[in-house]
Amino acid sequence: MASSKLQSILEHQEDDPRMDMSPMIDMVFLLLIFFMVASRMVTVRVDAEIKPPVADESVRPENAKGRIIFNIRSDGTFTAGDGTVTVTEDEITERVTAWNDRYKDSKPEASLLLRSHRDASVRDVKKVTKAAALGGINKVVFGSLKTGKFD
Repeated sequence: MASSKLQSILEHQEDDPRMDMSPMIDMVFLLLIFFMVASRMVTVRVDAEIKPPVADESVRPENAKGRIIFNIRSDGTFTAGDGTVTVTEDEITERVTAWNDRYKDSKPEASLLLRSHRDASVRDVKKVTKAAALGGINKVVFGSLKTGKFD
């Protein structure tokens, strides 16, 4: 026979032992908050004035990290990804050089995403690509659409 102390413990014990889930829920929320704070949100602003050209063979690039974005509007003005208007090749070269120096050691290497309006002149596209080359960028991605979605 068991002692009276053991019998009283066994009588008050529940049939179903339960696990306390609150520490695990707390940990999940802490991890969620940590990853939200630690990650960097990438926001790409799309210029509403740009209607990109249509290319049947266009392919969506897999990695957009480390990409400098320049837009060329139909009137020949250049805007950077943050919306600031740049006028000359020298301003574009300065911006590209600063960006390239900041992300020089990152993988993948910095590249230029050039989104131009379908009516922009080739001369303007050449200005931006030349300025990017002078700034140290040797990979240029041209933005285009696979279908005429903006027609």
